[in-house]
Amino acid sequence: MSDKDNSQDFLQLLKEQEQEAQDLEFSSLIGDSIGEIKTLVQDKVEKSSSLIDKKLAKARQEAAVRKSEDVTDSASSGFVHMVQPNDVLEFRRPGVQPYVVQKLRKGEYPEADFIDLHGKTIEQAYEQVMQFLAFAKKHEFRCILIIHGKGERSNPKALMKSHVAHWLKQIPDVLAFHSAPVWKGGTGALCIILKKGDKASIVNREIYQKR
Repeated sequence: MSDKDNSQDFLQLLKEQEQEAQDLEFSSLIGDSIGEIKTLVQDKVEKSSSLIDKKLAKARQEAAVRKSEDVTDSASSGFVHMVQPNDVLEFRRPGVQPYVVQKLRKGEYPEADFIDLHGKTIEQAYEQVMQFLAFAKKHEFRCILIIHGKGERSNPKALMKSHVAHWLKQIPDVLAFHSAPVWKGGTGALCIILKKGDKASIVNREIYQKR
């Protein structure tokens, strides 16, 4: 074998040893620090509005013990006007200013509390909505949110959505409602304005009398 061949073999051996050394060095650097490599999991999207008062939101935890005796209002489930999953719903009683509905549409009113009707039957949803409205009235909440879902897979479509809107129109304390902005549930939820409670009305009258 010539000196040229020996030189080439020697250079090749040096390259292989250098590569092995680099591999070992890399392994020693990352072996203890990262451990087993795991697939990254995307964070869940926050569904609830950041405007919801956390102190008042504890009302959701009390929903399970809300008594049916507190319910004073009722609504019929007959002759329900059926809507579509992506329909934008809007309602206001005579005398309620249009700007109120506009603010509801934009999500400018902070909700004191909300309920989610996903997974409920129509009968269960009715009971929960009536109890929720009674609870909101008792605590003098002005703005609440009801998540009813779009009902794209129900038969007929938008079954829950149609019933919730139908019930709310029959409750005197409901002054107006509008489908929520996208970030609060879109056409799968309703932002609702309720009548002022007796305490708030008394305070307002006293303020105006002093002027």
